[in-house]
Amino acid sequence: MTRMTTKYQATVPKHIRDALGLKAGQELEWHTLKTMVVVNAKPVIKDPVGVLTSGPRIRGDALKLVKEAREELFGSW
Repeated sequence: MTRMTTKYQATVPKHIRDALGLKAGQELEWHTLKTMVVVNAKPVIKDPVGVLTSGPRIRGDALKLVKEAREELFGSW
């Protein structure tokens, strides 16, 4: 059981922190569901640049791909 302080703060119990891999400073999202509180831990992205640059690679000419997509959608111009 956890008690709320006069500043409306509560400590996440250690077994919960360990089970979810929570770290100090990590953001938590709070939601209510009737009389329950649901807390979602936002994932920590260790390599944000890698996440942004590791998407699928497009082989070929981008302009050609756009032209082909337009023709497929709208027919020949």
